[in-house]
Amino acid sequence: MLGPKIMIGKKLAILLVIGVMSMLVLSVFWQGTTAVTSRFDDRYVVMLDPGHGGYDPGAVSSKGIYEKAINLQIAQKIKEMFGPSGIEVLLTREEDLDYVPNGVKGKATRKQIDLNHRIEMATQAKADILVSLHVNATVTGRNSGAETFYHYKSQSGKRLAELIQQELIKITGMNRRIAKPGDFYIIKNSNMPTVIVEVGYLSSQKEQKKLQQTWYQEQLSRAIAKGIANYFELP
Repeated sequence: MLGPKIMIGKKLAILLVIGVMSMLVLSVFWQGTTAVTSRFDDRYVVMLDPGHGGYDPGAVSSKGIYEKAINLQIAQKIKEMFGPSGIEVLLTREEDLDYVPNGVKGKATRKQIDLNHRIEMATQAKADILVSLHVNATVTGRNSGAETFYHYKSQSGKRLAELIQQELIKITGMNRRIAKPGDFYIIKNSNMPTVIVEVGYLSSQKEQKKLQQTWYQEQLSRAIAKGIANYFELP
């Protein structure tokens, strides 16, 4: 039979082993938790703005095709393409709506209220970037191709615009335009790097047909998504 001192010694040894093992388990758990927290802290938030909506159709083709519908379709495709990439993609609208309260009159006032709400959505979401999607149009119908605009005072906005435009011009048949500064309300009044992407021209008969096709919208969406990923230096 073991003596009292030996029994106490064994009990202390067992308690010591249990204590060490508990510390190791806690250490592993803590490191794992820290890694997950760090990864989420470093995630990027992208706010996509499908331009126009609701009362405001945007550009309208000769055949009654609304810009606002194409903008939303492309935004939704971009969001799907990012999937579980570590980039959180939000949309300023998920359906055909605007943010102008009933009773507000005046075209300029209504537009400003709507845009201010979209900018505020990006601000509240702490978005790293804001990308506003549009379709262009001219009276002559001669222009075609995608264009990307940034605010001339924003170097980050310029870099984002250039990276997106570099991908857009890789699409077969696309005009080889460069990103350029633009004097647009949303890029002047947002507090994060913001660009406007005009994906094409509804006034161009040839391009109008392509802009309605799923395969072409996917090409545009993939190019814009790739430009955004390049901005964040993701593989």
